[in-house]
Amino acid sequence: MIKILDKYIIRNFAKTFMFMVAALSLVTVISESLQLINLYMKHKAPFNLILLHQISNIPENLMQALPIATLLAVLFSFSNLSQKNEITVIKAAGINIWRIITIFLITGFIIGMGDFAVRETIVPKTSLYNEKIKKEKIEKEKIIIQTDYYNQIVALPDNTRITIGHLDTKAGIMKDVVMEKYNDAFVIGKLILAKEARWENNSWVFKNGVIRNFNIKPLSDIRNFDSKPWDEMYFKDYNVYVHITPKNLTVKTRNVRLEAMSVREFNKHINQLKTFGQDVVKAKIILNMRFASMFSHVVVMMIAIPFAVGIGKRLNKMVSFILAVCAAFAYWSVQAIARSLGENLILSPPIAAWLPNIIFLAIGIYFLIKVKK
Repeated sequence: MIKILDKYIIRNFAKTFMFMVAALSLVTVISESLQLINLYMKHKAPFNLILLHQISNIPENLMQALPIATLLAVLFSFSNLSQKNEITVIKAAGINIWRIITIFLITGFIIGMGDFAVRETIVPKTSLYNEKIKKEKIEKEKIIIQTDYYNQIVALPDNTRITIGHLDTKAGIMKDVVMEKYNDAFVIGKLILAKEARWENNSWVFKNGVIRNFNIKPLSDIRNFDSKPWDEMYFKDYNVYVHITPKNLTVKTRNVRLEAMSVREFNKHINQLKTFGQDVVKAKIILNMRFASMFSHVVVMMIAIPFAVGIGKRLNKMVSFILAVCAAFAYWSVQAIARSLGENLILSPPIAAWLPNIIFLAIGIYFLIKVKK
């Protein structure tokens, strides 16, 4: 009987959930189409391009609709069970209501896993294609591939830093190059200066420069103003054994939002930002939120279920419905606040991403305990 009950509850929830996802996605598509109508009319975009542009954005719209669809599906599913007195029948059969709640929570986790998988595999590709259609086909922008970069600073392992006056990624040439190597106390130990460096045999070779090995001495040991606290050695060719390709010496920016990147792209992007000494806090927060979002559907369900059953029938259904929606929106508001606190360095990226889940998970558990068996 229990297996039949499980299938029945899951089937009814799935029908409601799919309907909510489709309805909310349709609303999002219509809303975006109205926002972009001026763009389409301005560039006289043909219908087939408009259709492709909207279809390519559907996966991301679906993912955005999932949390609200989950909330509404739980509320309507429990409402239907209550209206048909099925919850009363289930209790009369000696089945604990926690059995039903557990089914919903497991389903919520499965939805979260699916959300994560789609964001990892499908959304990055469709978002990039969506932006490509907009820029290349509709707006007809000329694609300019940048090959010249100026005043680049690259951080390398072992306390090493390279400053590049001019980088030509196409030719594989750096000009006005300075490589600095520091010890653990961040005191300079070696300085390599060159007018030019070339990418040869998968390594950078400095040309016509000088190496300065610093031997820091007390001022009392320097006998005259001509004394230098370093030893110099001039060279014609010097392989510095840096194997970063010319293209990877620049920060790559994709024409999609960070939220549309896969975890692999995120990690690559964060490492690139670190290499160039740029801020990585925002990217780290969004990356942590990607993992936290797997459990957000479970949290939303834990918020909705106590209200859906009226917290022991002490509240009428309409009030319960309104309170559940308000509680869910409070959860998403706390997510936005925590993200803002993280970006302003008040919270660390992991805490900023996971704190809303922890807070509302505790609230959900408290209210679930109040549910009568």
